[in-house]
Amino acid sequence: MKRLRFLMERIRNRMIGIIEGPARAPFFSVETFLLVISKVYGGVLCLRRHLYTRGVLSSASVPCPVISIGNVVAGGAGKTPMTVFVARLLRDRGIRVAVVSRGYRGKMEARGGVVSDGRTIYMGPDDAGDEPCLLARLLPGVPVIMGRNRHRSGQLAVDRFDAQVVVLDDGFQHLRLRRSMDLVLLDGRSPLGNGHLLPRGVLREPPSALRSAGAIVYTRCNHPSVSVPRIHFTGKIPSFYTTHRPVVRYPPGAKGDVFIRHCADIRTLRGKRALAFAGLSNTAQFFESLERAGCILDQRISFADHHPYSLADLGRVARAAGKIHADILVTTLKDFVKFEYHDQWPMPLVVVDVEIQFSGGDISFRKLIDRWAVKIFNA
Repeated sequence: MKRLRFLMERIRNRMIGIIEGPARAPFFSVETFLLVISKVYGGVLCLRRHLYTRGVLSSASVPCPVISIGNVVAGGAGKTPMTVFVARLLRDRGIRVAVVSRGYRGKMEARGGVVSDGRTIYMGPDDAGDEPCLLARLLPGVPVIMGRNRHRSGQLAVDRFDAQVVVLDDGFQHLRLRRSMDLVLLDGRSPLGNGHLLPRGVLREPPSALRSAGAIVYTRCNHPSVSVPRIHFTGKIPSFYTTHRPVVRYPPGAKGDVFIRHCADIRTLRGKRALAFAGLSNTAQFFESLERAGCILDQRISFADHHPYSLADLGRVARAAGKIHADILVTTLKDFVKFEYHDQWPMPLVVVDVEIQFSGGDISFRKLIDRWAVKIFNA
């Protein structure tokens, strides 16, 4: 079993090295073979978007405006914290907003359903998937609906909750649902990866798809030295620059939802010796954020993205932390929602999340959303 796990890890690391590696490679190589597949895949995607644009393939609509939060790169660009930011912004404007999310790998993904009505959370991560549950925890007063069929979920938001606006989480590629605005997120450090489509690179769509964006939000522009590469097609599209601010949602020993609304500073972890564990598309970024805050990581344990934690997994983490005599255990809120009722830990568990911060303030972005709302509701 250990040999198989080791082999799978080597294959995984090799594939990550290819899709995140240099754009050029020897002609006779795995990279070249994957590039051929990428070209075919790109052609299909371009044709698909063109057919939707021309009306050959039809998009369904719901009887209210839809804002999509998405990206063109596989992996985490910060869609969930941006979805939370936009939904809160609309909610605080007095607009009845609902969030629609796919519920990837949830048992109810095909059927869909109401995760939260804004007051009560009805589904756990096993049924709804981790992202919808996370959104439900972070958005009191906002209904969250999940399901693979985003049109049906959006219609449910209108019929049951009288939603005036639907925020569509990870919806840029979901062309079957008509949108009023597409907000596209790009990682400011490497917006398009190596420039290749999957499986040779990390792009989910050709860069030309960015022409459809209503605004582009560059994320993780954490340092003044970060120079965001210039991208074609985006010159006239409003662009914004943001950072991800790590926050402590659950300080050691905390109980209840109060810390969802009132966060502690990540620097409270400075000098603490920790075992950190997470199941994300890029756990390295999580670990790096802890180290930048001054947390001393004695051990790191990585799981796959959307990993369904078992008691055996949690026991393994607890034993490892006990062996190294860590002061604290640290994980992410996205992971925590999948085992929040587990309390058999040998030391305090700290839960970390990220929030969006706009460089130079968020006034311009708020004005964009306000102008959009006025235009839509006065139409």
